[in-house]
Amino acid sequence: MSIWQILGSFAVSDSGDTVHKISDSLSISTNGTSYTTMGLTTVGSDGSVFIQQGCFSSDGSTRMGSVATGLGAVFGQDY
Repeated sequence: MSIWQILGSFAVSDSGDTVHKISDSLSISTNGTSYTTMGLTTVGSDGSVFIQQGCFSSDGSTRMGSVATGLGAVFGQDY
């Protein structure tokens, strides 16, 4: 699982992947995947689904401040 650093509207992983937050409901990855967030659920155009539960995501990742332990937590709120 990658470590993500959240820098404003960008999130960058330790493997070089980037996700750009276009709006509150739309984010786009450098690999071409778009992610749509509706409430606590984020759905990727690649079929991925992430559900937020506090600072945790359903993919097992967590977010603390500007650091996330996996992609799912990137879409969560900062707690």
